[in-house]
Amino acid sequence: MAMDMTLRRISAADADKGFRHVVSGFSGERSGVESECFLGREWEALEQILLPQGPEEISELPITMGDLLGDDDLGTACFYLPPDEVTVAARFLAAVDVERSVAERAAEIAGTFRHGDVPDGYLEILGRYLKNVRDLYTAADQAGEGVAKLVQG
Repeated sequence: MAMDMTLRRISAADADKGFRHVVSGFSGERSGVESECFLGREWEALEQILLPQGPEEISELPITMGDLLGDDDLGTACFYLPPDEVTVAARFLAAVDVERSVAERAAEIAGTFRHGDVPDGYLEILGRYLKNVRDLYTAADQAGEGVAKLVQG
């Protein structure tokens, strides 16, 4: 089953209020990238691009790592990356050359499509998503916030 992912900046106090509180704070809107970033199903391709860019324990931080806040047993789970790890992730993302990283993984990404046909503009979309992720982490780091990761499917 394909899962969608959305990232959102949150305070440690909000994270302490638990799963339901954090999940209720996600807007579902696709704007305000510096506060909430919808990745949809492309989160897997984004992680595929980021993993070779650094040590696994660091390159996994922006997309899939975090403490489980909870799940509803119906296909929704939420993870939390605390501020100290957001700082590490933000520094890592700042050092990633987005265009080069996407280009390096183009053949691997093509393998995920039928007949290897990557839709026109798809790699550029992934690049924009990575820049949005970087902007969200930069803003969260500057504010001393964590990042919540909502996974739904």
